[in-house]
Amino acid sequence: MKNVTARSVRQGDVLLKPAAIPANAKRINLRPIALGEKTGHHHSLMTCTETPIEDLVEMYEKDGKTYVRVLGEPAEVALVHQQHKAAPVAPAEYVYIPQVENSDWGTRQVID
Repeated sequence: MKNVTARSVRQGDVLLKPAAIPANAKRINLRPIALGEKTGHHHSLMTCTETPIEDLVEMYEKDGKTYVRVLGEPAEVALVHQQHKAAPVAPAEYVYIPQVENSDWGTRQVID
């Protein structure tokens, strides 16, 4: 893995922010990062090469948060969604932060 400075990746209502995966986080099967409640669309990590996604991405959970470790080389993994341009995800560790919106009626998670 090349030494790449990880930056936050934002796509619609999904934010992947660089963060260390807790040592006692539980590894989970790969799944979409977020599912659209209204449209059925999803934000998922996909490979941009012939390397299987399972060799490039690991997912973890701890205290209700989802963490992602992206391995490999830059430009091998992208965050994809049916209504957004693919966003490259650099090799690093990330935490998924659901986006919220504020209004006069309070704060709620953004609904896709």
